[in-house]
Order: sequence, then C-alpha cells, then structure tokens
Amino acid sequence: MIVVEGLVKRHGVVEVLRGVDLAVAKGDVACLIGPSGGGKSTFLRCLNGLERFQAGRVAIGDLELTAEQTPAEHARAARRVCRRMGMVFQAFNLFAHQTVLQNVIEAPVQVLGMGRNEAVERARALLDRVGMADRLDARPRELSGGQQQRVAIARALAMGPEVMLFDEPTSALDPRMTGEVLGVMTDLARDGQTMIVVTHAMGFARKVASVVHVFGEGRVVESGEPGRVFDAPAHEATRSLLAEVRAA
Repeated sequence: MIVVEGLVKRHGVVEVLRGVDLAVAKGDVACLIGPSGGGKSTFLRCLNGLERFQAGRVAIGDLELTAEQTPAEHARAARRVCRRMGMVFQAFNLFAHQTVLQNVIEAPVQVLGMGRNEAVERARALLDRVGMADRLDARPRELSGGQQQRVAIARALAMGPEVMLFDEPTSALDPRMTGEVLGVMTDLARDGQTMIVVTHAMGFARKVASVVHVFGEGRVVESGEPGRVFDAPAHEATRSLLAEVRAA
C-alpha cells in the first residue's frame, strides 16, 4: 500500500532523514520506535505531504509524492494523499468553538461534500466506536485529554482513510488516559485498519504491531516482527534504546 524509497529531508544544513526506505502492506500495523530526534515524526509529515523532502519518493497506491515535483504539483498530490490518510497528532487540535459532533462532521461535509445527515450518521457510529457516544454535545474544554484524543481519532476516521497515521498520540496523557486511547487503537488494528504509529509505548508495539521499525539518527536501523526486535535486537542502537526503556 505504501512504498518509501530513499527519503531525504533537510532542515537547513541538518539532515533529519537520511535515505529512508520502508514499505507498509494493507492491514499492517507498523510501529516506529526510537529516541527523540530520530526523524520519526518528520517521516510521518513527509508521508502525508505536510512537509516536502529533498530526495526520494513516497507512493501511496497509485499516488506519488516526489522531490522533483513543483510546489503546485506537490500541493495537488498532497491534497489527494490527505484524503487517503488520516492523521492523529500529539496535540488534539480539536476546534474549541465546536461540539464533539461538529468536530467530527466538519471535514466530511466541507472537504468531501457529504450531506449533513449522512455525515452525522457516520459521526455517531464512529463516536460510539471510540466510546464517546454520550458526549456529542460537549465542547473540547469539557473533556479529558484521553477523551479529546478519542474524538480526534473519530474525526480522522470520518474521512474514510485507507491509512491512519498516529504521531505519539499518548505522549501528553496520564497512564489511565493512555490506556483508553491505546485500547481504541488496538480495536482498530484488530479490525484490519492499516496504521503507522510513532510511539514510545513499547507494550503496545509488542502486542499490536505486525512490524516494528527502529529509527536512529534519521535512518531505519532495524526492522522486523515485534518478538524478534524486542527479544533479540540485532542493532546496537536498538539494544541501547530498549535498555533505556527498561531502566526508566
């Protein structure tokens, strides 16, 4: 479903991604782990067209983002890519002036041109799926962090994405709220949703991922099934990362 080849991303003279190659099949749950600053979040932002890159290509089905595209070509391609990919950020980014229901129907109505009744029906079903059916009329300020993030997941799903991207979705949450959000993500994985997840939740990665990619210094240093990566890491960077996690 997704093929990334030779992805290079620079911020000025700093090379954040140094030739990343990675593939994700339909139905995969790919977890990206690694130390902060290793390029994981930047990688997600390049995948869905939020950031341009200096070399390489990203293919999502029959769509492509390349370094050679003009700004106008990239913008057109990125708009099409964003319709196929939903993204959930660290910050919840809900519209503060809208209710939970209004947040979820906004993009299907405004971007997809969906009728309001159909959008509301879909939103109600998704909010029920993430355990928020009883808070349709609440404003974001009335919700806990975990509740806001579950609404953010429903909002992303409302666009019917082929792939869901999660950028450390539990990093701002306490352990109980983290469990709520990871539970929703686990259910999505069980239902066959293709997902790419940047996470520090190693237990989630071990339990739910079909493949784990270890990022370090802008590269993928190791990839494999969770059991192999966590129990018999082949690369020193992975061994160091897991030792730090166990010591924390």
